[in-house]
Amino acid sequence: MIRSILTIQILLFPVMLQAQKSVVENTGKLGFSFNNVFNGEISTLLTTPSLAYLKGNSQFELGLGFNPFDRTDQTLLSGEINYKYFPNGIAEKFNLYFISQLAIFHNQRNTYYPATYNYLFLNAGYGFQIKLFDEAYLGTNVKAGAFTFNKSSTNPYEGFQSTSFFDETGLNLDFQLHLNYYF
Repeated sequence: MIRSILTIQILLFPVMLQAQKSVVENTGKLGFSFNNVFNGEISTLLTTPSLAYLKGNSQFELGLGFNPFDRTDQTLLSGEINYKYFPNGIAEKFNLYFISQLAIFHNQRNTYYPATYNYLFLNAGYGFQIKLFDEAYLGTNVKAGAFTFNKSSTNPYEGFQSTSFFDETGLNLDFQLHLNYYF
């Protein structure tokens, strides 16, 4: 079921992006994006500074994230690839966009029952951003998607046994706030 949802989501996303076209400047801009996301599965705030590239109506982001409020017994790191499509461009004060995201999270817990989790998320959603001043934008989005994880643990109890990717899957909801600046 989850695999078919992932396949449909991947195949339909390019079709949605062709729904509306507008004339935009086709030169590329390099920028910086500072993303804060609340992930529904991991239930924590994650900060991800990213390198952004805007060309036409498309924006690509590549970033490495961390949890600024990490407990001493937990380490949370992430790598994310985001794609945003602005159907009407980014020239207006208020800009709507579609977003897709592929993210990997590494969650290491060094508690009484140590375990390491690696999550793989595939999300898609919708958002908007407001132009603050020339080349600076503040925005938010909501994403839904699917995830899977693997778990490794040295604990001998049955509830802590290791699992592989796609042994278990689930649905996820993300809320994100971001600040973008283009050079």
